[in-house]
Amino acid sequence: MEFALENGGFAASYATLKDFDWSLRLVLSSSTLSGLRQPLLLLKIDKILPDGSIEERLVELDEAELDMLLGTLRAAQKQLVR
Repeated sequence: MEFALENGGFAASYATLKDFDWSLRLVLSSSTLSGLRQPLLLLKIDKILPDGSIEERLVELDEAELDMLLGTLRAAQKQLVR
């Protein structure tokens, strides 16, 4: 691993986070439900791919999906801190 870090081995094979933006929306109704009131998080992620191109992703998360994502990120952070 030390060799790969010193020689840029990881940079050539993984995407890198360039930027992100988020917004919180409140859906008040839909075509089937009139009193919905559902919060949604919109997360825009820009990545730099190994070939130098930029990939944009837009992810829409409801409350349960956001909780699951945050739990996964917390678990990953704990693994990195160890």
